Amino acid sequence: MKNIRAKSVCIFRHDGKVLLAESFDPAKNEKYLSPVGGGIDFGEKSAEAAIREVKEELGAEADKLKLLGVIENLFIFNSQEGHEIVFIYEAEFKDHSIYQKNLLPGIETNGHTFEARWYDLSIIKDSEIPVYPKGIIEML
Repeated sequence: MKNIRAKSVCIFRHDGKVLLAESFDPAKNEKYLSPVGGGIDFGEKSAEAAIREVKEELGAEADKLKLLGVIENLFIFNSQEGHEIVFIYEAEFKDHSIYQKNLLPGIETNGHTFEARWYDLSIIKDSEIPVYPKGIIEML
């Protein structure tokens, strides 16, 4: 039996831009963008998970979380079906110097590295590059 995964992500904004991680689905040969975040551990609140994931992946501390909404995401990644409930938070970095960096290197729990960049929100809305989970752009 497959499981539904509970996930929590953070949206950071600055000067009309939003921070998104670049990812790639090899089965679809598709580049896509998504907010920084990950799985919620048993006994952990979704906001706590968002803060922990940002710290683990970017080495930065998130603050002033505000729940934007929740998305039920049914998807296929690397030819595998997935089902997740995603808590979408808006947050701020405690260290404001992070907003001056164009690129933030990140690392997933499994050791996979990624890059997060600031993307102009108006360009992302009209871009051909998908942003996942579907529905997140409408929350912004």
